[in-house]
Amino acid sequence: MKLNARAAGAGLSPTMAAAARPSRHPDPIDLTVGEPEGPPPPEVREAAARAALEGRARYGPVQGLPRLRELLARDLSARDGVARDPDDVLVTAGGKPAILDALRCVLEPGDEVLIPLPAWPTFRDQVAWAGGIPVAVGPDPGLLPAPGALAAAATPRTRAVILNQPCNPTGRVWDAPRLAELATLARDRDLLVIADQVYGTLTLDGPERPLLRAHPELADRTLVVESFSKRFAMTGYRLGCAAGPRALVRAMTALASTSVTHASMLAQHAGIAALALDGTWEAAVRDGLRLRRDRFQAGLAALPGLTCQRPEGALYLFPGVGAWMADHGVATDGELADRLRDAAGVKVLPGTPFGAPGHLRISLAAPLPDLDRALARLTDFFRNAPAG
Repeated sequence: MKLNARAAGAGLSPTMAAAARPSRHPDPIDLTVGEPEGPPPPEVREAAARAALEGRARYGPVQGLPRLRELLARDLSARDGVARDPDDVLVTAGGKPAILDALRCVLEPGDEVLIPLPAWPTFRDQVAWAGGIPVAVGPDPGLLPAPGALAAAATPRTRAVILNQPCNPTGRVWDAPRLAELATLARDRDLLVIADQVYGTLTLDGPERPLLRAHPELADRTLVVESFSKRFAMTGYRLGCAAGPRALVRAMTALASTSVTHASMLAQHAGIAALALDGTWEAAVRDGLRLRRDRFQAGLAALPGLTCQRPEGALYLFPGVGAWMADHGVATDGELADRLRDAAGVKVLPGTPFGAPGHLRISLAAPLPDLDRALARLTDFFRNAPAG
C-alpha cells in the first residue's frame, strides 16, 4: 500500500509510545501519563449512566447539545472575561481534534505555525498532518520564550501560533510581558492564536491567567481549546470544546459533520453534570496537586546535578538533568529514562520529544504514597549511581 507523504512519515505519539514500554523492574511506578488520579466526580459518572439507561445516546446536533454549549459559553465567559455566545462554541471529542480541525481549516500547504518549546509533541505532529510546517521557538533558561523570540521566528508564511497555558510539559505560565509580546505579534502579523487551556483550571499559584483576560482585543483571532479530561478526570470520555471566531467554528463544525459526526452523547450529558458542579471537587484536586508539586519539587531540587523549575500549574515537573548526565556518562535523556524505568523502577518521559533535551517529564498525577516511593527511588539513583 502506497501512503501519502504525511502518512508515510508519521509515527505514534512519542509520549504514548514511551509510556507503553514495559519495565524490567518487579514493581515499577508509572509517572509517564498525565491522567488525573481517580475517577471523575460521582455526579459525572451518574449522569453518563443515567443517559445510557434512558436511551439518550442517539444522534444529536453536530455542534453539540445546546445545553452543554450554553454552559461552556457561560464558563468560558467567566474565566477569560470575553462574552461568549453558544453559537461560537463547538463541542469536540477531546482537545486533540479541536486543535487538529482548526489547523485543517486555516492552513494552506506550507503555512507555518509557531510552537514555543518545550511543547507537547502532538502540536508538531498535528501541524504536519494539516499540511503545515511546525516552527519551534526555543526557550530561555526558565523554559519560557526569550524576549523577541516569537517575532524572530515569524516569517511571511507564518499563519498561527499555539499557546499552551499552563504548559505541558513544564507547568510554566507566561507572564504579562510575554503575553503582551504575543498579542502584538498576532495583531501585526494577522495570526490566529490557538490557546490550549486544558490545564487552565489547574493553575496552582494564584488565579488562572488566560490570554484573553489580559488581551480581550484578540478575541476575533483566538481559538480557545478546552478539555474535560484534566479538569474533571474525564480522560476516557473524550470530551472537549473549541470557542472562537464564528466563521472558524462553523468551518470546524462542517468538518466534524464529515468525520466524527459529533462527540459522544453520553459524554456530553456527563459534561453538563460536570459544569453544574460548584467547584469544590476541582479545588480539592488543586490542593492535592499543590501538595504533590511542593513535596516532589523540593526533593528533586536537592539532588546534585538536577535543576527543577517550580511549575505554576498543570500535572508535571520537568527537571533539568543535563549536568548529571554529563557527570555520569549518559548520552541522552532517552537513555536515562530507560535506566530509571528498568533499574530504579520509575517510569518517566525524556525531554527530547518535547523539544528540550536534557530534561525529564515527571507526572504528579499519581497517588501520594506512590510519589513518595518514587522520590525515594530517584533520590537513591541520582545520589548513588557511579560517575562516568
